[in-house]
Amino acid sequence: MNTSRSWLEKFNSRIRNNKIAATLIIVGSAVIGISTFTNATRNLANLVHMESRPAVNGEWNAEVIYDWPNAKYAESFSLNGDGEELHGAASFLGVKRGILDGTTGGNRLEFTIRTQEATGDAGKNVAHHYKGKLMGDEIHFVMQTEGSVSAHVPVEFVARRASGASAERAP
Repeated sequence: MNTSRSWLEKFNSRIRNNKIAATLIIVGSAVIGISTFTNATRNLANLVHMESRPAVNGEWNAEVIYDWPNAKYAESFSLNGDGEELHGAASFLGVKRGILDGTTGGNRLEFTIRTQEATGDAGKNVAHHYKGKLMGDEIHFVMQTEGSVSAHVPVEFVARRASGASAERAP
């Protein structure tokens, strides 16, 4: 009796008789399985541990009392950006200035603005570093001045979302 073998049986027989081919198939299958598992695990971990941008985009207002006599100012903040990037403007002594080195992450944000301080014949560059923590429709800020002629303590204040403005969450 003549038994005809299918192509699958012939292929299986060749693989069993060729140890190198069998080893390569097993190793290849293992590599593909591990790679697939690793990518799936990484994607799942990213879903669980996504640190999203805080909803800081928009207009904010604050009443800031600086550390010298009679220094109470209404300040405003126009914040924008996406991801970890933060840009816009922040007022200092009532004058809007561009945000430099702005970043966000979790519920925190940081940025710097620069001003000029008059000192005799020349001006002195002064940096104002802001660190804030978003809490609902408020940002609790600490602002520290660097490079001023006189020493300043950190100034703490709360900015509130401008009335009529709603939270804008960037991707």
